[in-house]
Amino acid sequence: MRNNATDRKRSAPSARLEDAAIELIKTALGSWATVRRTTRDAEADLEIVLHGGHRIFVQMKSRQPSVGDEDTAFAVQVLHRATRRLHEDLRRRGESFVDLDGTVYLAFPNLLVDRERLPKPIRVSARRTLIDPFADRSSLVLRTLLESDKERVWGVRELAEQAGVAPATVSRVTRELQRFQVVDVRRIGRESRILLTDSRALLDRWVQSYDWTKNQRIAVHAPMGDPTRFFRRNKDLFDRHRWALTLQAGASLVAPHATWERVHVYIDVQAGEELVELAEQQGWAAAEDGKLVLMKPYYKDSVWRGVREVDGLPVVSSLQLVLDLWHYPLRGREQAEHIIETMRLLQ
Repeated sequence: MRNNATDRKRSAPSARLEDAAIELIKTALGSWATVRRTTRDAEADLEIVLHGGHRIFVQMKSRQPSVGDEDTAFAVQVLHRATRRLHEDLRRRGESFVDLDGTVYLAFPNLLVDRERLPKPIRVSARRTLIDPFADRSSLVLRTLLESDKERVWGVRELAEQAGVAPATVSRVTRELQRFQVVDVRRIGRESRILLTDSRALLDRWVQSYDWTKNQRIAVHAPMGDPTRFFRRNKDLFDRHRWALTLQAGASLVAPHATWERVHVYIDVQAGEELVELAEQQGWAAAEDGKLVLMKPYYKDSVWRGVREVDGLPVVSSLQLVLDLWHYPLRGREQAEHIIETMRLLQ
């Protein structure tokens, strides 16, 4: 009898090669799809979600799957500097592959990708010394670039001061953004000049990395009725902490579009347990179907950047609304795109 777990372990590429191959797949697909890692029954490594909603589960392999392989995911062979002849043979047979020389060929139902000469992913060992541009503090640099005049050319110290981070952080973040080909960095004498060149591609990269479900949260039954009156009535309670509305409730005050039922509110607490204590103090019972959702922000610093008052209530920035809504299951992507268009976020 075949041992699927043993075969899977033997056929999988090393973590270093797999990470590099996944980076190439993300680059090849660009904004046309969302690529996520998955642990779906340990059978698939990736889930590719096309904009139309079609989902493709992908398994990364260092060899061609054997005859009789019962894996339910589509296989992608990971190659390293294979010959052009092998590339053509695989294409002819309709077998998907990623070569770390910068070639991606994916042949799946509803998806055909054939790209060459993509930017080669840097070595994993080198990446560990770099910075995650989508981390909390690092994202302050991205927010500054996306929320400012897109034609503006920045100096490192100027951008650092505006973002509220150290110049070294700006330098490291922009080096990573150069890899994504979304900024142009030029040396003029001893100074660097930074220009955002592709705001949409930067946002597409960001939403692939960010997921609103990373926020610690608790849903509760609260006597809410009309949300605006509820928050105004309980303003003293919430004002004990910094707070702001997000997701569909926040979007409804900024750029109304989709219908919504739940109210999500960020509360600046040090630990998730404080959300439970706050709810218990008010007699709000925790419940999965609760209409009020209290959240401790995953971005503990940058989520508060750009909070503004709308109709007397604090709402996170339009950019943060887009980030939170992108993967929200109830018309979130639709609402996010509406905000981008209505607020001219990328212009």
